[in-house]
Amino acid sequence: MDAEELREKLLELSKREASLNFKMYELFNENLTLAIKLAGYIAENRMLGGKWSDEEAVKVMDKYLKAGRKEGHHPKEVHQ
Repeated sequence: MDAEELREKLLELSKREASLNFKMYELFNENLTLAIKLAGYIAENRMLGGKWSDEEAVKVMDKYLKAGRKEGHHPKEVHQ
């Protein structure tokens, strides 16, 4: 391959990378919204007397929300 072909290939790959980065950003925001909704449903469930606990959901909320959590606290301590 000559230099021009390499530049074209680099441009093509850069465009694909930008597209994938944008899709990843959109998916992260969708997941953040869903994590917020999940936290709200859990709070409503507890307010109504439910005793909800699910490690997988706690991991998801911890990954996307992290708000209100001090260093050293396990997510379970905050969300239960």
